[in-house]
Amino acid sequence: MPRRERPLESEDSPLLRFAGDLRRLRRRAGEPTYRELGKRTNYSAAALSEAVSGRRLPSLAVTVAFVRACDGDADAWSARWRELAAGQPGAPGEAPPPYVGLAAYQVEDADRFFGREALTETLLALVEERPFVGVFGASGAGKSSLLRAGLAARSPRAALVVTPGADPVDEFAVAVAALADEPAGRVRDDLAADPQALRGWLAKAADDLLLVVDQFEECFTLCDDTGRDWLIRALTLAAGPRSRVVIGVRADFYGHCGAHPDLVAALHRAQLLVGPMSIEEFRWAVTEPATRAGASLETALVARLVSDVAGQPAALPLVSHTLAEAWRRRRGLALTLTGYEDVGGIRYALARTAEETFGALDEPGQAAARRLFLRLVVPGDGTEDTKRRVPRSDLDTPDELLERLAAARLISIDRDGVEPAHEALLHAWPRLAGWIAHDREDLRTQHRIAEATTVWEAHGRDPDTLYRGARLEQAARLRERLTAREAAFVDAGLAAERAVVVARRRSARRRSMLMIGLAVLTVLLAGTSIVAVAAQRSATLQRNEALSLRATDTARGLLGSRPYEAEALALAAYRVAPTAESRDMLVLAHAAAESTTLGMGYVTTPGRIAITMQPAFGDRPATEQLWRPSNGSWTPAGELPSGKDSFLYAMSADDRSALYWSGDRSILWDLADPDRPRRIEVPARLRMVNDIARDGSLMAGVSADKAALVWQVSDGQLRRLPPTGVNGTALLPDGAGVVVGRRDGNGFVLEQWTLDGSLVATLLRSTYSMSPFTGAGGLIAAAHENGEVMLLDAGDPFRVRTVARIDGVGYPPMVTFDPAGRTVALTDSDHVRLVSAASGETLMSLESQGLNLYSPRIEDDRVAVLQGRGALWRLDSDLDRVIREVCAARPLAVDWDRYFPGTGPRRLCS
Repeated sequence: MPRRERPLESEDSPLLRFAGDLRRLRRRAGEPTYRELGKRTNYSAAALSEAVSGRRLPSLAVTVAFVRACDGDADAWSARWRELAAGQPGAPGEAPPPYVGLAAYQVEDADRFFGREALTETLLALVEERPFVGVFGASGAGKSSLLRAGLAARSPRAALVVTPGADPVDEFAVAVAALADEPAGRVRDDLAADPQALRGWLAKAADDLLLVVDQFEECFTLCDDTGRDWLIRALTLAAGPRSRVVIGVRADFYGHCGAHPDLVAALHRAQLLVGPMSIEEFRWAVTEPATRAGASLETALVARLVSDVAGQPAALPLVSHTLAEAWRRRRGLALTLTGYEDVGGIRYALARTAEETFGALDEPGQAAARRLFLRLVVPGDGTEDTKRRVPRSDLDTPDELLERLAAARLISIDRDGVEPAHEALLHAWPRLAGWIAHDREDLRTQHRIAEATTVWEAHGRDPDTLYRGARLEQAARLRERLTAREAAFVDAGLAAERAVVVARRRSARRRSMLMIGLAVLTVLLAGTSIVAVAAQRSATLQRNEALSLRATDTARGLLGSRPYEAEALALAAYRVAPTAESRDMLVLAHAAAESTTLGMGYVTTPGRIAITMQPAFGDRPATEQLWRPSNGSWTPAGELPSGKDSFLYAMSADDRSALYWSGDRSILWDLADPDRPRRIEVPARLRMVNDIARDGSLMAGVSADKAALVWQVSDGQLRRLPPTGVNGTALLPDGAGVVVGRRDGNGFVLEQWTLDGSLVATLLRSTYSMSPFTGAGGLIAAAHENGEVMLLDAGDPFRVRTVARIDGVGYPPMVTFDPAGRTVALTDSDHVRLVSAASGETLMSLESQGLNLYSPRIEDDRVAVLQGRGALWRLDSDLDRVIREVCAARPLAVDWDRYFPGTGPRRLCS
């Protein structure tokens, strides 16, 4: 017997009245079942049922098919549909685009879901064979769309699509209750009491049911252990002849599934892997929706799309978003390559949409948007970050902002919750990726607080489930970011903690009288203890230094994987014994904890522009991406070609000129306009350039026969200077001359020459080869082959003054001066140093062996460097400021018994 259709809650909107009239049309036609209508229309029963649900406007094709199957007037309903579509949010005056953007294709989108026909047939056949099926694929591969617009829409069974959420019992109770037309509370009580009850409720809801559990990885990212165990048990027990179960799982959670024997058994020979589309499938997927909407795609656009997605299995949501944006810029009924490029292509369209939407908000709106997006993320732990669905009641975000972000298709909103439109947003929008990277540990803490709040409420607000100690301190620091429920949980913990403190004070007063009596006796014995105390103090200092050094070594090992732990441990080591090693490690760990990256990693430290790596994919060669600053973030600009033997080796101080080595010669790029970089050929005789003027107008280097060469970029003039035996050159900052390091007889000299070839003065003589580096105010650093660097004041080349001698520097070092000539930074494979140019005092000297720090840039009293594969570290010479920032950034927890046995906990922050 067919189940009763759940009535509409009201018809107080045009969309709900439209759905109600469609239902009345079906009743006038004799109320055929949706399965019968499906046979008449070639649409699934689920798609037709969704069309009259009132949740969203069905497509015109589905509407017309439904009307014709019920003997209605197709022309009249078509006119009504177009009138209603014109008033839908996000598409004023026109029908919705044939592409869904970042969102997954739903059951009702089956008429515009193409390219996965073969995979859908395979999945339908597998579901017929096996009662429990797992669909695995990378984020962005199209799993959700396949499950909804493919499987659920085409299955002959009644389909129910659910996501686990943080409380799977609640989610399934609401979904099953709606299908069975029963009170949700009753269903929930049954499900919570016994996982096996799900099977009975599914049988009651429909004679033959397909249960699709999309985003199954949420049971590992959002659920607690109890909820996860319930879900796995309930689903594996529910699968059978009358209720088929299909789960969609992100591929990086495959190992998590393997840790549960019930899942392993259920998934045996019942798995489908969703890979990238073939070229023909992809062409069909992008062209057919437009064709069905009466439009077309330029051939050049299709070819460009095929090229851009080659080798990117997770690009489908980006393609859909880009085409939806290009649809709004189409010419007549054609989508063009120009429109595609205007929105930024698949690589930048999403970032551009997000940036434009964010940039249009006022300052409070931007702050609220940041809080919202960070609430909608679950940071990965050995896996990629995942999106999170949050109930609207848990958000303090203004409705106007939610609607604005939804209209831009950055978030999805339903009656109960809010979530990012797709996980692609988490890495394709640089600003959001930066927020997540910066707040990663805080996000994890917030997620744990949310779980603890749920447990507290489930146990009737039992005081034993409250946070205490370090965990409570962490939670209290984040209170302003928490929901009202979570804040109540933290406040209850703080109140309980205060009650404990009061009780302890009362107990302490009772003991104080006894202690007064003992104090008199202690004074009498104190004299005999003075000698012993001095000896003990010396032994304690030695022990503390040893423990501090050991903890410092441990912190170094944590820099790459757990920098926040390294930061806390380094501060503890410094508090136990303020050695040079613990000080260095504290600065390094803080830089690692606050490190940032962009794209696939910086190529050089960012300044006026940023340059990042862009690896090859498919037939598309490797490039380097240029970025320009925009509202505190970075916006993609132009690209530079790259290659296996190509690398950046010099940039002008104003970041407008960049020199690359390309196999056997240098290439100069003019980056004055980062959107349109211009290549300039470097004279073949000037193979490797040693120095580039601040404005990029001059370059100096050494010829193959060891002569000094100076190249005037504007007119292409290449001058050869008289000195021979040259091993290094450096231009004076004002462009008036060049400093040359060369062999002279049995020794080496450093000389200053004019650009027209006149010797000004000999600045320095040495028995070792020297490489010169120049800075403002006549400063010169002479790096000797024996590891000594001499900092010279050659403002008067005839009266050169030695400012400092720095020994033990790896040769050749990287040397950079700050623009004002106040400091100089020296970087080699083992150390990073910052030296005062006025006094020669070493302001900072860090041992960095094994950390691969390079490309220094001075930022006031900090040195920005790149680490490893392009992460940006900022090394701070002000230790007091480092400690303040470490203490303000996040709660600090140290296992004192493990790392500092016998010392007792120290106060890390004042």
